[in-house]
Amino acid sequence: MRLTFAGGAAGTTGARYLLETPDAKVLVGCGLFAGPEARWRRNFSPGPAELHEADAVVLPSAGLGHAGFLPQLVAEGWHGPVFATPGTAALLPIVLSDAAQQFEEDADANQGCEPGPAAPPFRAEDVARALALVRPVEFGSPRRLAGAEFELGRAGGRLGAAWTAVRAGGRSVVFAGPLGAADHALLRAPDPRPSCDALVLATPRSPGGDHRAGRFAAAVHRAVRRGGSVVVPVSVLGATELLTLLHDLVATREIPPLPVVVDAETATGVHERAAAELCRDARVAVPETLVSRVSDEPSIILAGFATADAGRVLRHLAALLPDPRTGVVLPGAPEPGTRAAQLADGARHLKIHGRYVPVRAEVTALGAPGGFAATAEALAWASAAPPVETAFVVEGRPDAAHAFAKELHAEAGWCAVVPEDGERVLC
Repeated sequence: MRLTFAGGAAGTTGARYLLETPDAKVLVGCGLFAGPEARWRRNFSPGPAELHEADAVVLPSAGLGHAGFLPQLVAEGWHGPVFATPGTAALLPIVLSDAAQQFEEDADANQGCEPGPAAPPFRAEDVARALALVRPVEFGSPRRLAGAEFELGRAGGRLGAAWTAVRAGGRSVVFAGPLGAADHALLRAPDPRPSCDALVLATPRSPGGDHRAGRFAAAVHRAVRRGGSVVVPVSVLGATELLTLLHDLVATREIPPLPVVVDAETATGVHERAAAELCRDARVAVPETLVSRVSDEPSIILAGFATADAGRVLRHLAALLPDPRTGVVLPGAPEPGTRAAQLADGARHLKIHGRYVPVRAEVTALGAPGGFAATAEALAWASAAPPVETAFVVEGRPDAAHAFAKELHAEAGWCAVVPEDGERVLC
């Protein structure tokens, strides 16, 4: 089999792995890129011709980095089957429809001043056509595809997230990650890794630590003392966790009951149903102080996208970054080159919708949430099955990816490689 890293290498987003078997071509992941202008432009037409050669697409999760390019691919004429777990299939309409709306709003506001064409990457009608191609596949239920067989297993970390095992011609490749932590509050632990010849494994996400909630609360208190609001860039999939965190911080009186504005679509309902089905003690909650719009009083504003490269959060940042009373909380580990990463690195100004905005707000970066497996846990998962011929480390900052590859070599004795963007290999 031949594998092309059409995305996902040299960065945490844009997962696109084209696996060519003797009889079929399978695209695992169809994600959007985030980051500097050169990467962002890859989200627009025309897409890579090699992606149109795929006979089918398998989506590892509903995140934009795994599924966000699908509407664009479909808009360009691709119309094959799209396989995803039921959880991912339930989240996709929310994630993609929200993204389409925010991209269109951005295109109107940008007036050609921001990177990329003036038109959005995709529109609502493209999302509808893409969703019509989705075929839910249960975990552990093998499917045949033109001489190849694939199977999805639980990856954890996100609702519906899956590792993908593809077998053909006596060879097999497993695509996995980012893996979830075994003690995730809502989701079950990842299913064991099956035996395979090659493993494409996402770089573990180093958790932000046990003090994330306390640091969030402290940032809120500092903003309130200054008389300012707190802006939090979020994704659709991350908003539920943050809403539950805010609910708990108010309930335990660690923060005051401030108005909470959610200027982004959320998947709270889907997560609530998952909590009821998967884990009795799992909780999904929202603050009782939700309001529909921002006022002059201190508030907590959750708005998409988490990268702050596009979406409604830009409107709030443009208005509030110049105010030294404002607090900005970054709940994840920002992708290098994004506006969120620039804020985390101490940027003194940001260009938003064609204008430079001074950054006088206080910025607090919390680090990655604890729902994902750290390095030791990912190593244990990978090495619990027979050794592989080659492990390819993807979807991580270059320094973190190379460090994890060294760990795989030192601890498991594997040939562990960090592939180049666009590289082709035999497996």
